[in-house]
Amino acid sequence: MSHSTKETEEGLGSKLILPGAVLLVALFIPFSINYFMHVVSADKLRSVPLVMKLPVDNSAIITPSEVKQYEGFEVSLRIDTTRLAGLINEVQRISTGGVNMQGISGTISPEMKAEITGENFTINNKGPQEQLYLLDGKTHWTWYLTPESSGRNLLKFHLHLLTYDDGKTVPMIVDVADVNIVAIPNPSIWMARNWGWLSAFLILAIVGWQLLGNHLNNKQVTDK
Repeated sequence: MSHSTKETEEGLGSKLILPGAVLLVALFIPFSINYFMHVVSADKLRSVPLVMKLPVDNSAIITPSEVKQYEGFEVSLRIDTTRLAGLINEVQRISTGGVNMQGISGTISPEMKAEITGENFTINNKGPQEQLYLLDGKTHWTWYLTPESSGRNLLKFHLHLLTYDDGKTVPMIVDVADVNIVAIPNPSIWMARNWGWLSAFLILAIVGWQLLGNHLNNKQVTDK
């Protein structure tokens, strides 16, 4: 084997490593980012998991402390709407002029609807939900949702109110709470959902590998 041929083969071997290395990096990066986000954010988020924005007890919000990306779970809101409406109305009555709670004015009706929103969630029953009364006298709302992103996911609870002010009925939307849900990365489901573009990347890498090999072989024949 000539010295030039040996150099060509060594060069071919080193160049053919590149597509494989690029593929490994492309597959590794998404999982690394998801895992890093989870590790860094999990403890921080647990320290302030729930921020209440209405005078409602924290136990009214029922969510899992931790969930898994792409796997569905339930969250619930339980409120004594009659008591809450009475409390808000009393606050309105004793407040000085211009002071109110989230811009609420007038008399609040105990008839309320609830809604949850979150950019990184698929929510099965979107939009305002009607009240469901159970034996404890509270209104219960339940939602089934799926986190589409790992790490920090913010879920917001809202109430749709009816206020009576100067003989008019005015609908209002107020915030109940912001809840941080920590979603653990789910690599197996991520692979299953993204197999299409991963397969395309593999095909392109193989085609590029073959084209590079043919080019180097043709060049070797020409140089002889």
